[in-house]
Amino acid sequence: MTRPIPVLYVANAAKIGGGNRVMMDIVTGLNRDRFAPLVVTPGPGPLAEWANDHRIDVEVIPDGDWTGRAGLLRRTAALARLGRSRHVGLIHAMAPTCYRAAGFAGRFLRIPRICHLGFPPAPGELARSFRFGPEVVVACYDGQSRDVAADVRAVRPDCRIVAIPNGIDTRIYRPAPVNWETHQQLRGRASHVVLITGHLSDVKGYPTFLHAAARIAEQLPECAFLALGGETTGPGPLARYERLAADLGLGDRVRFLGFRSDVADVLRAADIVVLPSLDEGLPLAVLEAMACAKPVVATPVGGVPEAVIDDVTGVLVPPNEPERLASAVLRVLNDRHLSLRMGNAGRGRAQAQFSVPRLVAGVEALYTEVLSRTRDDGAASIQQSRATASHAASPTVLQS
Repeated sequence: MTRPIPVLYVANAAKIGGGNRVMMDIVTGLNRDRFAPLVVTPGPGPLAEWANDHRIDVEVIPDGDWTGRAGLLRRTAALARLGRSRHVGLIHAMAPTCYRAAGFAGRFLRIPRICHLGFPPAPGELARSFRFGPEVVVACYDGQSRDVAADVRAVRPDCRIVAIPNGIDTRIYRPAPVNWETHQQLRGRASHVVLITGHLSDVKGYPTFLHAAARIAEQLPECAFLALGGETTGPGPLARYERLAADLGLGDRVRFLGFRSDVADVLRAADIVVLPSLDEGLPLAVLEAMACAKPVVATPVGGVPEAVIDDVTGVLVPPNEPERLASAVLRVLNDRHLSLRMGNAGRGRAQAQFSVPRLVAGVEALYTEVLSRTRDDGAASIQQSRATASHAASPTVLQS
């Protein structure tokens, strides 16, 4: 029986965020008869705890990709030692920011390397990250594969770029069953509930959301507003947004929920989900809301327009325009038929296009292709070496 091929996953953080959640979906869905996941995290924390709870091999190797030459070499050496001792056949880094040492180690081990993209790379980020490989870049939506093509090929002309959309578990994220205790706790006596999901930051559009909430509250005084997400970039945003909500006269109509594990229950308690981001990859928050049959009002940034079809599964509005956001939300809240139609269409689209099985199938097919090509290239190299050696050993016959 063929042993499963160990795949080394390099996480970009010890916390559980968007990129790491995609990795978690991949490793839990892998066919373990074919692939054996090994996760590397830069430090102890929620990701390592999750891996241990799910009996997935995990190692902590401190970050060093961007701490100078010595740090990069230390991390490279640690990854190479781990890869050699575990007979790793492929390296999959979950972001360019954690790829440098992984790429260097993969080159040393002579195994294929893959780098996954989530949030759009910053200018120059790929040139700085991709000095050593990779063989393949995975974009999380179709448009991203086109957006990064020039930057990737400027560094690695032979690098392949493939699009494999993010996925969510539509068995967990679904319209029912409703947790009535959570439902009542979050809704109270509110006539409507508007929910924003995403970590607390300006890039997620929280100031726009709060200004729009003030406008919505003028027309729907009993409407409540929920914010699901915590501070991942450091302390400060929560206090700032609480002050802004108070200044806008929203009072206790806005509740900041922080991080919660019952995300699906929170989504089911809302009437509509908004994501007025300034920039995005393919946000899981949008896909989860769609899978729960909630209409979505979002900005057409990154991969959002590939998920949210305007006037079909939701409404797309420009960034930084609270009036437009408020108008779109009110339009949906005031038309029950429209809300149901958009929610049902979103659920169908999430199931058809953005499921975890679809994500995992795409990744496994890529692994199979990359490993097969590596074996073919290795066999061709061996044959070429043998032919060269044979030619060198053959006697030269001179004819007169």
